[in-house]
Amino acid sequence: MIYDSIIIGKGPAGITAGIYLKRANHHILVIGKDGGALEKTKVVDNYYGFANTISGKDLLKQGLEQAKRLEIPIETEEVLSIGKDENFVVETRNNVYQAKSVILATGTSRNTPKIKGIKELEGKGVSYCAICDAFFYRNKSVAVIGSRRLCYKRGKNIASCC
Repeated sequence: MIYDSIIIGKGPAGITAGIYLKRANHHILVIGKDGGALEKTKVVDNYYGFANTISGKDLLKQGLEQAKRLEIPIETEEVLSIGKDENFVVETRNNVYQAKSVILATGTSRNTPKIKGIKELEGKGVSYCAICDAFFYRNKSVAVIGSRRLCYKRGKNIASCC
């Protein structure tokens, strides 16, 4: 079977892409291994359409329920490789899929500092996104642990990222 599109990532971006493609009568498949960092987020207070805060886990759950209602097929698998011959070939641990196009909606990864007890403090003051979470710590003392990376384009520094 050859899909019109395979979407890799089943978070908000991947499910939203799936909704739009499904509405356009595309034959699609969404593949994702887990809920990523959002699944561990205790409070989401900056997402359109929610009058009250919602947990990342609940936000993911609602998105998946919407996709299920629209009969969007979702596979919980880890993608190992993407190749291209006549079509795109997406290989997981258990299957090989083919599609005319692939959308990457995999979110971002982060490095968790090797600090004893940090996992237990996630969502209780330990945060990984200054843009998302700074609001919650306004007028409070904070510590920032991280690194500064430089982004390059053709050998020239074009932006600094954190």
